Amino acid sequence: MIYLLNNVLIHVLMSTQEDIRSAGTLGFVGSILMLIPYVSIIGDILVLIALNKLSKAYGNNAIWTNALYALLTAIVGGIVLAFVMAGTMYLSLIYMGPGALSRLGIAIVFFIIFYIIILISGRFMRNAYNELNMSSGVGDFGKAARWYWLGAILTIVIVGFILYIVADI
Repeated sequence: MIYLLNNVLIHVLMSTQEDIRSAGTLGFVGSILMLIPYVSIIGDILVLIALNKLSKAYGNNAIWTNALYALLTAIVGGIVLAFVMAGTMYLSLIYMGPGALSRLGIAIVFFIIFYIIILISGRFMRNAYNELNMSSGVGDFGKAARWYWLGAILTIVIVGFILYIVADI
């Protein structure tokens, strides 16, 4: 009976290690695909699957829920952003005409909503990777969490610099 129990425990540990390895492979491939335009959504999905496997392997559901909320926030936020952009453009054409002031207003509304979506999604990703850091004990996940959050916050600065350079040209 003890031998059978030991075999079961060893099998559980082996399957958990295999899940962690396969999650690492999925996450690695997904991270590379996220850098390629028009294929990045597949990379997002692979990273989400990897985080789901890691969440199950470590028994921490907060990893999965935060990662899922981050992706859903980005997708739903993008759809809402598209409707806000279309509505703002429509209203500006009807009430203000296609002048420079209306285009500036559209750009400001678009940018503010975009920035809020990035912050919310970045916060969820930060939380997911912080949970993964605490569950796994791998410090690199804590660093990834910090970089996600800094990237979300500093999006406004980088876009500001790009607009400044474009304005100079």
